[in-house]
Amino acid sequence: MKHVAIVNNFKIYHNDYKAELYQLLKEHNVEKPTKQLKETAINNLVDACLLMDESNKCDICIDESSVHFQFQEIQSKYGSHEDFIKDLAESNISVDKLLENIGNRLRIKEYIKREFLDSADIEPERIHEFYKSHKEQLQYPERVRIHHILISNRDPNAFNKLEEVSKKLYENEDFCNIANDYSECPSAKKSGDLGFIKRGDLVEELEDVIFTMNKDQVAGPIPTDFGYHFVKLVEKEEKRVPSYDEIKDSLKKQLEKITGELELLHCIRKLRSKAKIEILFDQL
Repeated sequence: MKHVAIVNNFKIYHNDYKAELYQLLKEHNVEKPTKQLKETAINNLVDACLLMDESNKCDICIDESSVHFQFQEIQSKYGSHEDFIKDLAESNISVDKLLENIGNRLRIKEYIKREFLDSADIEPERIHEFYKSHKEQLQYPERVRIHHILISNRDPNAFNKLEEVSKKLYENEDFCNIANDYSECPSAKKSGDLGFIKRGDLVEELEDVIFTMNKDQVAGPIPTDFGYHFVKLVEKEEKRVPSYDEIKDSLKKQLEKITGELELLHCIRKLRSKAKIEILFDQL
């Protein structure tokens, strides 16, 4: 069996590489591998070999149900079980090899979580300093909470419904009740409540109206490609910088994640510098 790389004395075989590339193709939702994706696959395997050696020094157990859950996730991307098995066969990958690859990935992921992500400890002073120097980037955007009614332009009775909704709103009938009765948006199940939105969440035609409205104001019909919309502005929050107490816990988690990832990269570089690595790029 031909190999595509050697890490120290461990050979990475072509079917290991094919299984890794197969998973990357599914993750990126592409059919044919690019040169970059091929290099990512082989470098992932090299790093995995190095980290697997390190993880073997720790007591790490992987739940088989987690392996089979990820296996099912990959399989769910296909129209049928037969299509999945056929694709594996055409890629020359056995089910056992795919399961082994998934298990190795999960083992390494758990090792990374335990040794790097969960072990990072950030001092309160560093969190506060980060907050003070990044206030502009931490700013909460302007948000509005709206209730919404959609009359689809595919509905043959659309114009009759528009007239009925407009008349009821003119007579100050309850917006939520009208949404329950007429709206064709999924939010109708929640009386038309779309929750809080920020700029970029909805189509431009709607946002141009919504973000100029005042509390309790009703607007519509507003035409878009989806149909005709009526909106009621329920709450409005101006753009603001959150207080330190509001955000310190999430900042701590972010900084711990960044610190852990940097330590992981440093560890991988160190392991690579000590290892004897040979990659047969012409075999990829």
